[in-house]
Amino acid sequence: MRTVQLITLLSLAAPALAATALKVDVYEGPTECSDEDKVHSGDHLEIRYTGTIDESSETGEKGSKFDSSVDRDDTFEFQIGQGAVIKGWDEGFIGLCKRAKATLVIPPEMGYGSVGEGATIPGGATLNFSVEVVNINKDHFDVVDLNGDGFHDNNEVEAYFKKMGHPVPRGVWHKDRDRDRKLSREELQLPQKKRPSSAKEDL
Repeated sequence: MRTVQLITLLSLAAPALAATALKVDVYEGPTECSDEDKVHSGDHLEIRYTGTIDESSETGEKGSKFDSSVDRDDTFEFQIGQGAVIKGWDEGFIGLCKRAKATLVIPPEMGYGSVGEGATIPGGATLNFSVEVVNINKDHFDVVDLNGDGFHDNNEVEAYFKKMGHPVPRGVWHKDRDRDRKLSREELQLPQKKRPSSAKEDL
């Protein structure tokens, strides 16, 4: 009996092992959904998040918060699978459903590595993100077309890539065949947006 108690006490006293692989745990909301409501690479996501240093982290102050869109009463938008965010996000959100809330435990190599980020995320830190998938936009054209005129103009293209944290790729305007400094769905070789049929057309 004494041996069992000793083992139990030792296990409780032992520090949590740092995560060596990405862990995703959905704690609220749907876990099964249609493809339309499921996150795929290339989708534009709108999310809420709170980031802390994970309890298993070998560096940093365990449990300390370093960033939160929830505290700012704001959402964060990005395109997944394009390298615009840390690898743990690019892979961790894949397969989550719209309105799902999940915990992402991200090892250093899928976060900020041995360098860290600023004063609050030291190198080698394991990160913990509580996230919520607020919206999934699969019509990427509409994400850039802010004024809804059916074209991507110069200002919209620059604003989009600035938001993504990247310069405008050189090849973007090569697709502007008529040289009007606007990109249409046709020029981008995207399918035309489906219009809902009217009552007259249904008759």
